[in-house]
Amino acid sequence: MTDAEIPELAAIFAPRQIGPAILVEGFGAKLTVERGQLVIHDGFGPHRRTDKISRIERSVERIIITAVDGYVTLDAMRWCKEVGISVIMLDPSGDVLMTSGHAYYEGRLHRAQALGSVEAVRYIMERKLKGQYEVSGNPRIKEHLITLPDVTTIEEISAIEAKAGRASWRSMRGTEVKFRDDVPEHWKTFQTRYSPLQRAGKTPRKAVTPINAMLNLGYSIGYAEARLACHALGLDTEVGLLHRPKEHKSHSMALDLVEVARPHVDQMVLNLVAERIFTRKDFYEAKDGQCTVGSPLDREIIERARQAVREPLAEATEDVAHILAESCDTKVKKRTPLTRRTLKATH
Repeated sequence: MTDAEIPELAAIFAPRQIGPAILVEGFGAKLTVERGQLVIHDGFGPHRRTDKISRIERSVERIIITAVDGYVTLDAMRWCKEVGISVIMLDPSGDVLMTSGHAYYEGRLHRAQALGSVEAVRYIMERKLKGQYEVSGNPRIKEHLITLPDVTTIEEISAIEAKAGRASWRSMRGTEVKFRDDVPEHWKTFQTRYSPLQRAGKTPRKAVTPINAMLNLGYSIGYAEARLACHALGLDTEVGLLHRPKEHKSHSMALDLVEVARPHVDQMVLNLVAERIFTRKDFYEAKDGQCTVGSPLDREIIERARQAVREPLAEATEDVAHILAESCDTKVKKRTPLTRRTLKATH
């Protein structure tokens, strides 16, 4: 990094708060508690910033940490829990490292998750396919959606999901990404979700194009929010209905629920691509060719993704919890802590 770039980077770190979320960025970040207040310190090189939050602050719901290094004290984590602020930590590539929620415990729902529910999986997939059809307008997705009520197993639902997914990505093929600068040719259009860097299983984990990098970051925010939603409803994030636990993989239930949010992230990214002419500095290319979102574009995508997924995830998580509650052998209260639908209905 050259001295000439440091003043430009300093501008990247403002503003810190975007909507109800606070971003912690850069290097040498610290979250501590001093004299009863949460102290947040971050920045780059000589350009630093320090903010304090008091216990009566009610405009902050999330602290999203994207800093490369630093530390968070136990006092700071306890402080956030006590005042009702959730913490999300992302690594530099956008993967979710940690979420701290405010858990509500309901063991009967955990048991219902373990037993499985075709109806809950069908509900999740119906919402996903409806979203994909709204985004793409592909008639093949509508055909798959029509067949969904007739299938009776999770395996059949998974097969429909795979076919609809292929149709959805084909609809996006050729989407142009406009740049002011000279960039690698493969950055300029969307062709596939698969990454050549992940040959085993053809997964999209390591993006090599800007659209896939933005999608991955948006999906990570959806995944983090899904984990927090599970905590709020008393669902076990580890016990999925559609996704199965794998070695070194976890939070299968959050992966189930984020399927509902994916079309909303897709639409958000497509909207951004349609309205924006990007610069070379909006994205970074690693030595292996992996493409990641740079600052300050990453903060914009984080906030847009949170806005896009919040409502559908809240509704879906509550509805899935209610479907599971119906299968319990004793009555389980149907709570709506995320949408407040029950509370609104009484007024």
